[in-house]
Amino acid sequence: MSEKRISRRRVNKDLDGVSKCAKFTLFIFNLIFWAGGGVFLGVGLYARLQSNSWDSLGGISTDPAALIIAVGAIIFMLGFCGCVGALRENLCLLRTFTYSLILLLIIEIAGCAVAFVFKDQVEQQVSIKLVDAIRQYHITNKQSDLDDAIEGLQKTFKCCGADSARDWQANNAYHNCTAETFRTLLTACGVPPSCCKNATRTDSQCGYKTYAYPNMTLAERRKWPRILRPDDFIYTGGCARALFKWLEDNYLLIGIVAATFIAMQVIGICLAINMIETIKYLLSVPA
Repeated sequence: MSEKRISRRRVNKDLDGVSKCAKFTLFIFNLIFWAGGGVFLGVGLYARLQSNSWDSLGGISTDPAALIIAVGAIIFMLGFCGCVGALRENLCLLRTFTYSLILLLIIEIAGCAVAFVFKDQVEQQVSIKLVDAIRQYHITNKQSDLDDAIEGLQKTFKCCGADSARDWQANNAYHNCTAETFRTLLTACGVPPSCCKNATRTDSQCGYKTYAYPNMTLAERRKWPRILRPDDFIYTGGCARALFKWLEDNYLLIGIVAATFIAMQVIGICLAINMIETIKYLLSVPA
């Protein structure tokens, strides 16, 4: 009888050790997760406060700050459930963390598979979203987060517009090119400075009147000689194709990053499941 008690005590001691190891490993894992979510959330809120436009909060697809806030809030809540669940050995929070992480993992893998199989359709949808963003560009007098995102995209990938530079004339009120707007707007028939190959502070108008040739008089054409060779001054390729070309050229790096991120999630799920099963077993063992 005494041997059984000693054996049981040893088992409980071993299980307590495993529980503590799992507890603090899972806690540290989720602490990093939680901190990352807090950083995302803080950056998104800071960007929103800087824009001073809470009343005009846009949708996630056209508002970078809203997207960062949404992603940060999800990661922050998951990290909270994992941290508190591990420290307090709370089955409800641990299960919430585990099931949510499994769901996110499934969505990520399914999303990657769909994007790979339907690459052309995804590129088309990206192009449509970029056109929507171009319509919103400079819609207010203040520089918005969306404006900064568009300019950053065009500078980084050396592109202009969604499918081509002419998207700006077809879809943006400030760059629309008609006989009427050509006479009333300086920016009409042109593209933003971020489309320019060598834009400087002294030549911030390098994209102006780029496609205004049909509406110009002979004197005006002499004033803007660059309109005869727009390819020499601006990027004419679309950003949707440029973005996907970059993805194709860097598929190995992207694959490594994605695999690392997925592996971290799988580790988190395994740690949480181990913690849950340990707690359930300890609760089932008589004192």
